[in-house]
Amino acid sequence: MDDNYALRRVWSELYNPSMSIRTKILATVGPATASRKALHDIFEAGCDAVRINFSHGNEQQRENFLADIRAVERERGEPVAVCGDLCGPKIRVGLINGGAVLLAEGQEIVIQREPVEGTTTRISTTLAELVDDVSVGDAILLDDGKLRLEVVETRPPDEITCRVVVGGVLSSGKGVNLPHTRLKLSALTEKDRNDAAWIAKHDFDYVALSFVQRAEDIEELRAILLADDCDARIIAKIEKPRALEYLDEILRAADAVMVARGDLGVEMDFPAVPVAQKRIAARARQLGKPCIIATQMLESMIECPTPTRAEVSDIANAVLDSADAVMLSGETSVGKHPVEAVAAMNRTVQAIQAYDDQTHAAETVTYEHSPTTAAIAGAVRTILDAEDIAAIAVFTATGDTARMLAKNRPACPILALTPRPHIARRTCLYYGVQAVVPHADHVPEHTREILTMAADVAREKGLAKTGDKIIVVSGRPLLGPDRTNSIVIHTVGETF
Repeated sequence: MDDNYALRRVWSELYNPSMSIRTKILATVGPATASRKALHDIFEAGCDAVRINFSHGNEQQRENFLADIRAVERERGEPVAVCGDLCGPKIRVGLINGGAVLLAEGQEIVIQREPVEGTTTRISTTLAELVDDVSVGDAILLDDGKLRLEVVETRPPDEITCRVVVGGVLSSGKGVNLPHTRLKLSALTEKDRNDAAWIAKHDFDYVALSFVQRAEDIEELRAILLADDCDARIIAKIEKPRALEYLDEILRAADAVMVARGDLGVEMDFPAVPVAQKRIAARARQLGKPCIIATQMLESMIECPTPTRAEVSDIANAVLDSADAVMLSGETSVGKHPVEAVAAMNRTVQAIQAYDDQTHAAETVTYEHSPTTAAIAGAVRTILDAEDIAAIAVFTATGDTARMLAKNRPACPILALTPRPHIARRTCLYYGVQAVVPHADHVPEHTREILTMAADVAREKGLAKTGDKIIVVSGRPLLGPDRTNSIVIHTVGETF
């Protein structure tokens, strides 16, 4: 038996087209997906939610994307979460004379406050305050870490002098990273505040905040959203090592977290990034917050129609790290093969899920806002260990109970039944949750109605058949927040 045959056999055992895929896929839209057909195709391939990157495009283009996404959502009859990703205070090199200069190792270069056309000896950046915040000995990384400077002298408020540690070609507009510097600026720039106010007036489900350093950054964004009665959930993007020092308070303030490995990988020593990923994902699970793992997951598929083996392993590792969702960036926004990238990620997630179900250990998950909800979610996990359960159904007003059930990572689907479409969309980034807005003339008033509804939906979705057992979680009064207080093991087809 050759190795290829053995691998194909393993794949055939793991891959099951009828399996409910529980790790969600968040895909970035852009020129490669700028049509309703392209959006329809990536949803059919397995995409659950979309990201609109506010670093690119204009308001009209974003409005067009949003309209097309919602139109395809209505056509397919499946909820879709939309996330607006704010730019944050991304620092860039200013204009350089001739477009680029060569910096030699060992030479000195001045970074000044006022804008200047850069040369080999003097440049400026888009952050004037940089010269105020850095200290002697701090590292300054340019062009995703390809070039490295060390601060040797500070002369605030005018300029600093650096020594080139790692040289190379520096072009206009390249990124600047300050891994050891505590910046005094907020994670929200003036552009971000304007974008957040625009998002608050449109149909977004999530807002991702870049370069979060402290819980106050989250609270500032939430205040902007609430000022326009927007309850979009906030995703804290962990991109700076300093954020890891305040990880718990950031997680408690945010609604979800993203391991943004691009800038994080520049500002940290690269072997430290996988460790940070595991730490963030584990803590997010313990605190009941959804975790998204992002950046370069299928980078080669921007050009190639198939992934590398290393990329497939990276996705699998993210699933094993308890990620609720994995994200595609350039692969679906500007890549040549957006549909193939989503399909490849979907198949990989499905294959590793079968293995994960056999090996994943139970873990205590907390929910400080409602300990009872966390306890009930834990009890459901205990029941699953004792009973053969086809699916879990939860009638939810806020999606919180569905989220807590998801963080326990049950080896069966979770049906979130809610009469509120925006709650159904929110669950699109929750592990294992399939949201359904029941087509009913009235909101159920009694538990027996919930049991009937749950059984009917489970059958319609192909998740359970007559005679199967399902767990139904609900509360009294129905649709009251923080009212989850009931667990019923129901046999599909049983009448009352």
